[in-house]
Amino acid sequence: MLPVPALHPDPTPLFTVVMPCFRARETIGVAVRSVLTQTEPSFELLIVDDGSPDDSAAVALAAAAGDPRVRILVQENKGPAAARNHGAADGIGTLVAFLDSDDRWADDLLARHRTRFAMEPCLGVSFARTRFYDAAMAQPGRMSAHVDRLTLSHVLGENPVCTTSNIVARRSVLDSVGGFDLTMKHAEDQEWLVRVLAITAWEIRGIDAALVDYRMSAAGLSADLGAMQAGWEAMIERARGYARAKIGAAEPGARALFHRYLARRALRTGQGSSEALNHMLLALRYSPIALIAGGLRRSLMTAAGALACATLPAGVVRATISR
Repeated sequence: MLPVPALHPDPTPLFTVVMPCFRARETIGVAVRSVLTQTEPSFELLIVDDGSPDDSAAVALAAAAGDPRVRILVQENKGPAAARNHGAADGIGTLVAFLDSDDRWADDLLARHRTRFAMEPCLGVSFARTRFYDAAMAQPGRMSAHVDRLTLSHVLGENPVCTTSNIVARRSVLDSVGGFDLTMKHAEDQEWLVRVLAITAWEIRGIDAALVDYRMSAAGLSADLGAMQAGWEAMIERARGYARAKIGAAEPGARALFHRYLARRALRTGQGSSEALNHMLLALRYSPIALIAGGLRRSLMTAAGALACATLPAGVVRATISR
């Protein structure tokens, strides 16, 4: 029997894949394997151990099964934004992709993005559609909408990119606008996308295919809407510092769509009709036109759900609003 040749890391990988790692031992194996099964072989996977108190990094290495494209970087606990910046800075790929340790990719994600970047020289950031799953990654739910070309209003409003696991960027874009803002505790990925659109000429475009599976954890389902709103306000304030005129023009419509999003989230998580209704009333106050242009059916269903929540069982409302 002929000996099997040893694997060697690609000295010039096209992609750097960055995966922050903190208390992820239950999920990181799935995430790692979804990278290693990519049909596109030219990548390095940098797992950044963010001072995790468990054995997440060891579980990740076990899942890697000796694949030389996988490296572990270690830092003291600074949060996922710092971990992503660390991995991106340490990598050498000309395209940088991010994957959280509790999500997973379709096998052709990197190949699809590679084709898109090769065809479009003005493309700075690429994303796809996201499929939302339960905590066990067993039951698929709703899928994010397809948007071909992202605008500031899209990003500031409901943000079709949905998750950092759905961001693939040219390294030159990161070099131009910098990494994720370490001062932000929420919406740092959203603020980064705003920065790209507000201060560069790079385009952000979507692929009409569900390539990212997002795990809805128990903590995510009970998310504090107040904290989400505070994070969004911090993002807006941060963005005003470098693009006041552009943010001012997009803000009313974006606020309408964001409050519609909060209303839908309140309904999905069973946080009551008053919370959902208050957010829908705020959305109407900020921009009825944005609610129409941004999906009239979606706006009507959200408003109807908020009104019905007081009389119908919560499960019925959640099922309706998830369509």
